[in-house]
Amino acid sequence: MNSVENQVKHVLYEGENIIECLCCSLVAHFCLAPHPGFFAATNNRLLFYGVAASGTTKDKELVKEFAYINITSIEEKRGITGKHIHMYYNQDLYKFQQIQGMNMFDFMTAVKEKMCMFAASAKERYPVG
Repeated sequence: MNSVENQVKHVLYEGENIIECLCCSLVAHFCLAPHPGFFAATNNRLLFYGVAASGTTKDKELVKEFAYINITSIEEKRGITGKHIHMYYNQDLYKFQQIQGMNMFDFMTAVKEKMCMFAASAKERYPVG
Protein backbone atom coordinates (compact mmCIF):
# COMPACT_ATOMS: atom_id res chain seq x y z
CA MET A 1 0.00 0.00 0.00
CA ASN A 2 2.94 2.37 0.57
CA SER A 3 3.77 2.40 -3.15
CA VAL A 4 0.16 3.40 -3.93
CA GLU A 5 0.26 6.15 -1.30
CA ASN A 6 3.49 7.47 -2.78
CA GLN A 7 1.89 7.70 -6.22
CA VAL A 8 -1.36 9.37 -5.09
CA LYS A 9 -0.23 11.45 -2.10
CA HIS A 10 -0.21 14.65 -4.19
CA VAL A 11 -4.00 14.32 -4.75
CA LEU A 12 -4.90 13.55 -1.12
CA TYR A 13 -6.24 16.33 1.09
CA GLU A 14 -4.53 17.26 4.33
CA GLY A 15 -5.46 14.69 6.97
CA GLU A 16 -6.79 12.25 4.35
CA ASN A 17 -5.45 8.71 4.34
CA ILE A 18 -6.08 5.59 2.30
CA ILE A 19 -8.07 2.84 4.06
CA GLU A 20 -8.22 0.25 1.26
CA CYS A 21 -7.07 0.20 -2.36
CA LEU A 22 -7.58 -1.87 -5.51
CA CYS A 23 -5.46 -2.01 -8.65
CA CYS A 24 -7.96 -2.01 -11.53
CA SER A 25 -9.22 -0.34 -14.71
CA LEU A 26 -12.02 2.23 -14.95
CA VAL A 27 -14.70 2.11 -17.63
CA ALA A 28 -17.07 5.09 -17.66
CA HIS A 29 -19.15 7.22 -20.02
CA PHE A 30 -16.12 9.45 -20.79
CA CYS A 31 -13.63 6.59 -21.41
CA LEU A 32 -13.52 4.83 -24.76
CA ALA A 33 -11.22 2.13 -23.37
CA PRO A 34 -10.47 0.85 -19.87
CA HIS A 35 -8.14 3.22 -18.02
CA PRO A 36 -5.70 1.44 -15.64
CA GLY A 37 -5.03 2.80 -12.18
CA PHE A 38 -5.81 2.61 -8.48
CA PHE A 39 -9.25 2.78 -6.84
CA ALA A 40 -8.74 3.98 -3.29
CA ALA A 41 -11.15 4.27 -0.37
CA THR A 42 -10.03 7.12 1.88
CA ASN A 43 -11.46 8.43 5.11
CA ASN A 44 -13.19 11.23 3.09
CA ARG A 45 -14.02 9.92 -0.40
CA LEU A 46 -13.41 7.31 -3.08
CA LEU A 47 -10.63 8.22 -5.46
CA PHE A 48 -9.62 6.73 -8.80
CA TYR A 49 -6.08 7.60 -9.80
CA GLY A 50 -5.43 6.55 -13.39
CA VAL A 51 -1.84 6.13 -14.39
CA ALA A 52 -0.66 7.60 -17.68
CA ALA A 53 -0.38 4.98 -20.42
CA SER A 54 3.07 6.20 -21.41
CA GLY A 55 5.70 8.55 -20.12
CA THR A 56 4.83 11.34 -22.55
CA THR A 57 3.43 14.65 -21.37
CA LYS A 58 0.52 14.23 -23.80
CA ASP A 59 -0.87 11.41 -21.63
CA LYS A 60 -2.09 12.96 -18.41
CA GLU A 61 -3.08 11.17 -15.25
CA LEU A 62 -6.78 10.73 -14.67
CA VAL A 63 -8.11 11.66 -11.24
CA LYS A 64 -11.79 11.10 -10.41
CA GLU A 65 -13.19 11.62 -6.95
CA PHE A 66 -16.46 10.29 -5.60
CA ALA A 67 -18.11 11.65 -2.45
CA TYR A 68 -19.54 8.81 -0.36
CA ILE A 69 -22.82 10.71 0.09
CA ASN A 70 -23.44 10.81 -3.71
CA ILE A 71 -22.93 7.08 -4.35
CA THR A 72 -26.33 5.64 -5.22
CA SER A 73 -25.15 2.02 -5.23
CA ILE A 74 -21.99 -0.02 -5.36
CA GLU A 75 -21.85 -3.78 -5.79
CA GLU A 76 -19.54 -6.60 -6.70
CA LYS A 77 -20.33 -8.43 -9.94
CA ARG A 78 -18.96 -11.61 -11.46
CA GLY A 79 -18.37 -11.94 -15.16
CA ILE A 80 -16.44 -13.97 -17.68
CA THR A 81 -13.30 -11.94 -17.02
CA GLY A 82 -13.56 -12.20 -13.23
CA LYS A 83 -14.88 -9.96 -10.47
CA HIS A 84 -15.64 -6.31 -11.06
CA ILE A 85 -17.41 -3.44 -9.32
CA HIS A 86 -20.43 -1.50 -10.63
CA MET A 87 -20.99 1.87 -9.02
CA TYR A 88 -23.73 4.41 -9.70
CA TYR A 89 -22.60 7.92 -8.83
CA ASN A 90 -24.88 10.88 -9.57
CA GLN A 91 -26.85 8.62 -11.97
CA ASP A 92 -23.73 7.69 -13.99
CA LEU A 93 -22.43 4.12 -14.14
CA TYR A 94 -18.76 3.50 -13.40
CA LYS A 95 -17.25 0.03 -13.82
CA PHE A 96 -14.02 -1.03 -12.19
CA GLN A 97 -12.66 -4.10 -13.94
CA GLN A 98 -9.47 -6.16 -14.22
CA ILE A 99 -9.07 -6.11 -10.44
CA GLN A 100 -5.71 -7.59 -9.50
CA GLY A 101 -4.26 -9.19 -6.40
CA MET A 102 -6.01 -7.25 -3.66
CA ASN A 103 -8.81 -8.04 -1.24
CA MET A 104 -12.06 -6.82 -2.78
CA PHE A 105 -14.11 -7.98 0.24
CA ASP A 106 -12.20 -5.66 2.61
CA PHE A 107 -12.44 -2.82 0.08
CA MET A 108 -16.22 -3.18 -0.34
CA THR A 109 -16.75 -3.49 3.42
CA ALA A 110 -14.79 -0.29 4.05
CA VAL A 111 -16.69 1.60 1.33
CA LYS A 112 -20.12 0.51 2.57
CA GLU A 113 -19.21 1.46 6.16
CA LYS A 114 -18.14 4.93 5.00
CA MET A 115 -21.31 5.32 2.90
CA CYS A 116 -23.45 4.51 5.96
CA MET A 117 -21.44 6.84 8.16
CA PHE A 118 -21.72 9.79 5.74
CA ALA A 119 -25.45 9.12 5.16
CA ALA A 120 -26.09 9.05 8.92
CA SER A 121 -24.22 12.33 9.46
CA ALA A 122 -26.24 13.96 6.65
CA LYS A 123 -29.52 12.88 8.31
CA GLU A 124 -28.34 14.43 11.57
CA ARG A 125 -27.61 17.73 9.84
CA TYR A 126 -30.81 17.78 7.76
CA PRO A 127 -33.54 15.95 9.70
CA VAL A 128 -36.74 15.15 7.85
CA GLY A 129 -40.07 16.13 9.35
